[in-house]
Amino acid sequence: MDSSSADDDLDLNVFDPYTQAALIRGGFLSSKNILKYTEAEFRKKVKLTVVATHRVFIAAANISASNVKCHQEPNNHVLTTGCKQIDQLLGGGLFKYGITEVSGESGCGKTQFCLQIALTVQLPLSLKGAKSGAAYICTEDRFPSSRIQQMISNIRFKYQCDSKTDMNELCQTDYGDNILISHIATVEDLKKCIHEMLPRALLHRPIKIIVIDSITAVFRGEYTPSEVPRRSRDLRDIAVFLHKLSVEHGLWIICVNQVTSSISDIGGNKLVPSLGLAWANLVTTRLMMSKTHSSRYIEVMFSPHTAPTSVPFRVTEQGIV
Repeated sequence: MDSSSADDDLDLNVFDPYTQAALIRGGFLSSKNILKYTEAEFRKKVKLTVVATHRVFIAAANISASNVKCHQEPNNHVLTTGCKQIDQLLGGGLFKYGITEVSGESGCGKTQFCLQIALTVQLPLSLKGAKSGAAYICTEDRFPSSRIQQMISNIRFKYQCDSKTDMNELCQTDYGDNILISHIATVEDLKKCIHEMLPRALLHRPIKIIVIDSITAVFRGEYTPSEVPRRSRDLRDIAVFLHKLSVEHGLWIICVNQVTSSISDIGGNKLVPSLGLAWANLVTTRLMMSKTHSSRYIEVMFSPHTAPTSVPFRVTEQGIV
């Protein structure tokens, strides 16, 4: 077993006696040793049930996401989404550290939400912004430049400042130039982007949010059925490194996910986020967007900051309201 720091050790007390004994017997006492494997590989190795293995992986992923706390800022700055109802839904806004996933069917507002966040991060602190830029990684369509310009032209109408200084800053910020845009087509390109390009950019530009729109696109169709373990490892590699960047640099991380159809317990099909447990285990907050013929909704599926609930929203020229 590899040596690890105490901060990387699992708390065995949260598991049942059989799971504790299996982890001790196999020498799997740290998140680092556990996350080397896929859940299926680990389950066979330690001889645990699917449910028990999933609980171990959730615990290991949570430790992995927070084991660089020595770099963490004293206050977990909360970023506004630009919509009061959604801020209230999230317990105040978007929290730093970890991955916030936004999933939903096509056309429900996921990209609109991400574009708005790429702007709100540039707002003055008095408006719950961060006076910083954004890195926006596109993997499906080209960056929607005309839409972001429309939203920028409406910023002075959407947000109101109490002080003249903040109002001047709001109107004079060059929002478009503060968004670093990359277009990625493959998993290897995405890994290179987050492992090499983003760390360099973070050293030279005041970036406080990373958006990947979408994480799903590069993982669909690139793996054969026999390559599922490699797919899980690549997903985990990307997610763990994003967590690391988030904690070391004080970033918000937003990843768009698509949805897939699943048979529900009560019969019929329902839409669930794609990429399975290999990805879900490493997501901190999961949001689901949906739409009907007349309304759109955003729902908290799980989050350490608020209970599961949902609110309606609208997409206007100004953005999401």
